[in-house]
Amino acid sequence: MSFLEKFKNKKVMIGVSAVVIIALGSGYFIYRNNKINNEVNELNAQIETYTIADSEKVFINGVIVPTQTKDFNPSTEGEISKLNVTNGKIVKQGDLLFTTKNQNILDEIDGLKAQVNELKKANTENDPTIKTEINKINAQISALDKKAYVNTYAPFAGKVYLNNNESENNNMQGQTSSFMTLISSTFYMQGQVSEQDLVKLQMDDPVDVLVFSNNKNLSGRISFISDRPTTNTNEMNMGNQGNMSYYDVNVSFENQEGLVNGFHVQGSVKVNNSLVKVPTTAILENKEDGTAYVFKDLDGILKKQIVEIHDKNEEFSVISSGLEPNDIVIRYISPEMKEGDPVNTDNAGANNTPSNVDDSTETTTEGAEN
Repeated sequence: MSFLEKFKNKKVMIGVSAVVIIALGSGYFIYRNNKINNEVNELNAQIETYTIADSEKVFINGVIVPTQTKDFNPSTEGEISKLNVTNGKIVKQGDLLFTTKNQNILDEIDGLKAQVNELKKANTENDPTIKTEINKINAQISALDKKAYVNTYAPFAGKVYLNNNESENNNMQGQTSSFMTLISSTFYMQGQVSEQDLVKLQMDDPVDVLVFSNNKNLSGRISFISDRPTTNTNEMNMGNQGNMSYYDVNVSFENQEGLVNGFHVQGSVKVNNSLVKVPTTAILENKEDGTAYVFKDLDGILKKQIVEIHDKNEEFSVISSGLEPNDIVIRYISPEMKEGDPVNTDNAGANNTPSNVDDSTETTTEGAEN
């Protein structure tokens, strides 16, 4: 083989090797580029979700008080003749508490009896006129007898408190106190709310009540809402948010267990509002029938949900029916999504922040940025 032929063969081999190297390099570049694109596409395919906020709550601060309280002050009725109860005694409705006597009436009765005796002595001839006068006086005595001694009964069931010691202390301070107090065995919560929260409450709303002293939770219902303010706004400072009117709100309890007179409590009421807020991007409208729908994340599976739109703007839409607090919806919906598809979310990067109809803070499970 000549030198020229050897040179040509060597040149061909070099060319083939170069082509192979270039092909391998191109293949690797294409493979690597496709892999990167697939990873980007997979990241972009992650679905961002929006969690509808829990219902708004109104807080009621208050104290546990008896449903009925009755003070007794016999000084206006007379002197205690007989006391039928002891301090702390539990009584039923109708039980005798004490008996009072009116000394002035007793003295008047004694005077009338003396008159009768004098008339009897003077009536030696059995004068009908004197007899009539005696009968008249005896009738007065009978009427006064009923007023001389008065029995006082318990108007309701409860616990008796004798205020002797308290009365002495109050008298030293120039104050008056009752001789006895009857407190019912049933209690309720007496609380207050501001004018801003008053309009959000309704009669018979359920209330969760926290007892501060023992951290116990009780259940009750709103039994009274006052329309008369207990404290009034200073009309000269209406622009100051700190000046507001407050209104009495009572909460009743079906179960009296754990209720102690005077304990401070706080009630919370979930506001009954059927309106919820979602991003407008979470809604698609069917052009054929005009219905609107969202996709809910139901245990990692897409669930189509028909909704009614109450109001909307470019950022958020207010839904009047179809969704509930704590529902999770797809934030960026697309026509390609189908019911039953898996929800691909990156929960590790989630940032959940509650929101409600009045607050535009977003609740999302972050995936790719839209």
